[in-house]
Amino acid sequence: MISKMNLEEIKKNAEFLINFLPDMEIPGVVKFRCKYKHMIKLAKCFSINDPIYVGPEESGIIACPAFANAFSAKLYINMANIIFEQDGKKRGLVLDFKKLLHAGNEYDWEGCVKIKPGDILMIKGKIGKVWVNEEMRLFGEIFQTITNQDGDLVCKVKSIATIASGGY
Repeated sequence: MISKMNLEEIKKNAEFLINFLPDMEIPGVVKFRCKYKHMIKLAKCFSINDPIYVGPEESGIIACPAFANAFSAKLYINMANIIFEQDGKKRGLVLDFKKLLHAGNEYDWEGCVKIKPGDILMIKGKIGKVWVNEEMRLFGEIFQTITNQDGDLVCKVKSIATIASGGY
């Protein structure tokens, strides 16, 4: 069990992370398999009925843009592998995963190929700007690059993750 931190510890951790984390690569790669039935279900969930997104598998369907919601938070798991030294002690970025929250995404499709059933996506990420709000909630940008099994770019995502005070 994680002990409760006092405000000074939280402020000290926040200041350290704001300076330490930007430009850090998130360790590892997350693989995500694109299944026809999941692509169809997600499109229908958003009331999308264009045959290019919900047609028969053999018709050459592609994933609707909303499908990116299925894979854009998967990289958060790898945040458990971010280990560093602070004040001479090894520690992880997230001290309490119950306090980690996905706060939003921006998608960029420019220069990307379409996602097709059977594609295996590889998701890599890098941490951008890090800041805290008045409640000492830590926020961070995560820039994700998603490629398919052929190495083709399929999506770029800017996610915002947040960790409540005491969780970092």
